[in-house]
Amino acid sequence: MKNVLLTLTLSLMCFFIADAQIKTPAPSQYCKIEQDLGLTTVSLEYSRPNVKDRELFVDVEAWDKMWRTGANGATKITFGDDATIGGQKVKKGTYAIYSIPNKSNWTVMLNSDMTIGGNVDNYNTSTEVAKFTTKTMDSPFFFETLTFDFADINNDGADLNMMWGDYMISMPISLGTDAKVMAAIDATMEGVSADEYYAAGNYYFANGKDLNKALEYIQKRNEKDPKFWSVYKEAEVLAALGKYKEALMVSQKSMDLAKAADYKPYIKRNEDFIKKYAAKGKM
Repeated sequence: MKNVLLTLTLSLMCFFIADAQIKTPAPSQYCKIEQDLGLTTVSLEYSRPNVKDRELFVDVEAWDKMWRTGANGATKITFGDDATIGGQKVKKGTYAIYSIPNKSNWTVMLNSDMTIGGNVDNYNTSTEVAKFTTKTMDSPFFFETLTFDFADINNDGADLNMMWGDYMISMPISLGTDAKVMAAIDATMEGVSADEYYAAGNYYFANGKDLNKALEYIQKRNEKDPKFWSVYKEAEVLAALGKYKEALMVSQKSMDLAKAADYKPYIKRNEDFIKKYAAKGKM
């Protein structure tokens, strides 16, 4: 009986010891960031080591040696669409980021083999999809923790910056947004709605494209369904083309529509427009 009780007691002790595992924070915390760029999303997953009073790339990692560009495993970047990074074209997908730090210039590599992880000795150049260099810069201030950040965001992309300690590198990303939008506009102009004509014309106008094409699309919109705001846009494009007399006539039409709708902001906007171009319209 005593042996049975002893066995039961030991079994219970083992159960409670196994069940009472202590969780502690990871030395290098996992982080995931996402950024909408142009018409898609770019995301980054990485573990964030701290400097901890060490000399970077001397006491931790090393100059001119391949690095997984993070802690634990290789940093991963995911492009929701085809992209260009560091001047290198890459297909939509997820890639591991490896780098070779150098005091003057870093070499950055993107690799499609996600099984290498942090074991850089197994790095496979045959699955490398991009390789480029970027200047080693002084960071704006000291970063105790490895930090990636999307900066200088615009319609076409952004700079992916990496900062650690006193060091910083920047990796320009481009998504070819303008070419995609232009292609979509050209492909859908036949049989499109009034709003789509307006969107296309406004894009041409706002981004310094062919103004005659912008006018064509805006006028097609206004032929379908003239509104005081879309007619005013037509006046703006005409003025940009130097057709001031026509612009003044169209602006007056916009003001009449705004008055009929009792929308004072566009009444004022057209009054200012007419005042601005009145003299040029008489030339």
